[in-house]
Amino acid sequence: MKRNRVLLADDDLRIRATIHQLLQADFEVVDAVSDGHLLVEASLKLRPDVIVTDIAMPKMNGIEAARTIHRTLPDIKFIFLTMHDENGYRREAQSIGAAGYVLKFAAREELKRAIHDAMEDAAQSSS
Repeated sequence: MKRNRVLLADDDLRIRATIHQLLQADFEVVDAVSDGHLLVEASLKLRPDVIVTDIAMPKMNGIEAARTIHRTLPDIKFIFLTMHDENGYRREAQSIGAAGYVLKFAAREELKRAIHDAMEDAAQSSS
């Protein structure tokens, strides 16, 4: 069975390592990057199924990076993993078609489910 390919983006090395460890049993984690510019570059090169990204990152935030990526690769699903619970960020994420919005404190319980849900929705849309 093909494992979904996931690209991670967060400026905190410990969070990248923790999320990578959390996801590696269920998904193929293709890379983990530290800023929005690297996220854009890696997504164009690796073409993952799902991108799990923080919002607040240096050089380019996660929402701007997602907008840039979405213009070229519209089929990639985005899960925003963030500490920002403000509705403004959530609306911005939804405006670019975010498949999920998970708060970091709940990641252990909710992140895998959000990725699986995003991929199930994508499979149903294409059939």
